[in-house]
Formats: sequence, C-alpha cells, structure tokens
Amino acid sequence: MQTLTEAQKRVMKWLGKGWCTSPGPGSSVMVNGKRICNTDTMLALYRQGLATKDNQGCWAATPSGKTVTAQLGL
Repeated sequence: MQTLTEAQKRVMKWLGKGWCTSPGPGSSVMVNGKRICNTDTMLALYRQGLATKDNQGCWAATPSGKTVTAQLGL
C-alpha cells in the first residue's frame, strides 16, 4: 500500500470521490473555490500514478487514485 503525506491525503479525499481541481492564483490548486494544495503536491501524486491533468490545467484522480482512496478510507 502506498503511503501519502497529510497534504496528499487531503487532496485525495476530494479527488478520490470524483471531484476535479481547477488552477488557482500562482501555484495554488483549488477545489470548490478553496485552496487545497499547490502544484508540487499534485505533481507528486501524478508521479505516483494517482492523479492526471487535463489540457485546461484541472487535475482528477486516476482509477488507481480512486482505489488508493478507498483502501486508505479517505
């Protein structure tokens, strides 16, 4: 099982349940109008295969990301 930092867990609580992010000011990543992390956190999740980014700069969970979210009970 993968280990995630607290920031990564906070993000996966949203993404693992089907939410998508939107780009915020600077390096902020937003969900539902609130900042949840920065792009460094998202890139770390991307490298682990848990998140993917679309052409508009929005992030979403991969199927693996959704599985890890369920396994960790997030």
